[in-house]
Amino acid sequence: MNLYSILLSVASIWVLAVMTPGPNFFITAQTTVKHSRFAGLFIVLGTCTGTLIWSVAGYFGIACLFITAPWLYATLKIAGGSYIVYLGIMMIMNSKNTVSHPEAPCSRVQNHYTNWLKGLVTNLANPKTAMFVTSLFASVLPKDPPMGAGLLIISSMVVISFVWYSFVVFLFSSNRFTSGYNKMQRWLERVAGAIFIGFGAKLIFTDK
Repeated sequence: MNLYSILLSVASIWVLAVMTPGPNFFITAQTTVKHSRFAGLFIVLGTCTGTLIWSVAGYFGIACLFITAPWLYATLKIAGGSYIVYLGIMMIMNSKNTVSHPEAPCSRVQNHYTNWLKGLVTNLANPKTAMFVTSLFASVLPKDPPMGAGLLIISSMVVISFVWYSFVVFLFSSNRFTSGYNKMQRWLERVAGAIFIGFGAKLIFTDK
């Protein structure tokens, strides 16, 4: 399989994986509609940083480490799931103090580093990503692939993630989404919180 075919295979699978709604999608959309497009973009930068870390780790076979030391995988899985559950609980608790004002914009004051870190940690909270990426590389890469091929694949994964989540930011920062969110802010935050709790609990309690 030539390099073009390898890149096309990885890109096709990664596009489907990234577009599947999960914690990264929901934290990006929720931050964007509640605060601002700029805040959402810093979430995206954090998410892409996490993608870079997981893709590099997957390329060098961190799944082998997880298999060799199952306790490490279990520890990361519980810690990551607990963090996602915590985010969900905080969303629900904060929604109780939310007063919806359809004509008033949501708070725009956000710490950019905090948003970047939130995006990064949300992405890194799921060690299954490393397993998925490692399996992806194992299925498409030849034995002893050149470093250049690995760099191109990792770069393409980061670019795909950036493009998709940036699209999510611009979609959810539109006036239509912002207006609808302002009208239903309290309930939407509770639904988002419940989704996060569900994702976190699934990560903690599933064996694989």
